[in-house]
Amino acid sequence: MSYLERLDDNYPDSHSKEESLAILQRYKSKLDETQYEAIRDSLCSHALEEIYLNERDILLSIAQLKNEITLKEIVEIAKAF
Repeated sequence: MSYLERLDDNYPDSHSKEESLAILQRYKSKLDETQYEAIRDSLCSHALEEIYLNERDILLSIAQLKNEITLKEIVEIAKAF
């Protein structure tokens, strides 16, 4: 199953860096080390601005790293929400 197919669900907002990291941890086995670290680094950078990635954000990041979606398409999806 594509990571994009999972985006139909409504995901609650994350309220902390720890909560976002816990979500990412659930997908760790599906990512290589470089992919995991790239998403973790992005997550931590956003958290500095008190922006916490929820599951939808993490799934979009995974989909991008797995070449299922482009950054331009992610921006279009973000505009729709």
